[in-house]
Amino acid sequence: LLPKQILMNFSHTHLGPTVGTWAYGFFDLRADRAYLEKVVQATLEAARHAMVSAREVTVHGAVGKSSIPVSRRLPDAQGIAQWAPNPKGEVCRSLPVVSFQDADGKTICLLFSISCHPSTAGGHAISADYPGAAMAKLDSHFGKPVSLFLQGCGGDAKACVIADGNGGKSWRSGTFEDIDKAGDIAAREVLEILQSGLVALKPRIRCALKEMRWPLMGVTRKDIEAWKSRNDELLTMMAHRLLKRLDQGIPLPTFAPVLAHGIQLAQGLRLIALEGEAVGEFGNKLLKWYRRGVTFPMGYSNGTGLYLPTERMLKEHGYEVDSTHEYGFPASLMAGYEAILKDTVDEFKSLGIR
Repeated sequence: LLPKQILMNFSHTHLGPTVGTWAYGFFDLRADRAYLEKVVQATLEAARHAMVSAREVTVHGAVGKSSIPVSRRLPDAQGIAQWAPNPKGEVCRSLPVVSFQDADGKTICLLFSISCHPSTAGGHAISADYPGAAMAKLDSHFGKPVSLFLQGCGGDAKACVIADGNGGKSWRSGTFEDIDKAGDIAAREVLEILQSGLVALKPRIRCALKEMRWPLMGVTRKDIEAWKSRNDELLTMMAHRLLKRLDQGIPLPTFAPVLAHGIQLAQGLRLIALEGEAVGEFGNKLLKWYRRGVTFPMGYSNGTGLYLPTERMLKEHGYEVDSTHEYGFPASLMAGYEAILKDTVDEFKSLGIR
């Protein structure tokens, strides 16, 4: 398989070992190598199993709505986004579902995607959060493991089940019961789509992979020096890292590399994936650019990259805009990248991903 034929989409959890270089991972919080080795071996085993058990299938799909995502960007009186539930904020509610069925009409693989952070709870246990709970319920319904969750564009959304803290003014710390409740909602919504009926789709595979260059705001050495006086341990450590880079004669990056991946599985069925924590508005933009059929707008694919806010959000700031230093970048994104993404989608369409 070529790289463009391999899409790696990651769900998200605050219940698990360190596996990457986000934030403190750049410094003293190293990845858990033993855990990573288990992940690698399990992935290889799954790939081998898929090869030896391959069979002919028919493809059936439909799109519904999910009630799980709630925006976590609540503008204050000055228009600055605060980390709080915003039931009126824009999220991507699309819930695409695809069933791959064998010659007997039985589902052997069920894809579904929700655009919401699976960060319902946090701690030192290991959990797949609500996607895992939803998959367990769906697998129980079918009597065998068939379900596969794909992470949508949920960079600025959290689950509705924890949006009731302080009378709905803040996010409540979730529990395993909340995870199970969100998983139950997700599984029920998927089953409702299945019961409403899916549309048969004609298989047609096309693939495209492109690295985009999203521009960053300009930043000076003086700007970075000022980070050290902001009483933020992580920001101070990142400042030292970037200043060392400048001292070595290495220029600071002026763009963020962001992979875009398009895979068409059937006529009117496509996966459009971005490398990074894409916000819900980007999910809706991708759906607008692909109006017909079944589209899986996805973030968290082929790497974590950085948060991907829309240009409208830049003036609102907030975590999704201002957290680029946690991913090793010296500045926030600069307007102009939405046109780059639109051009990339148009290029995908010209390559047959329609």
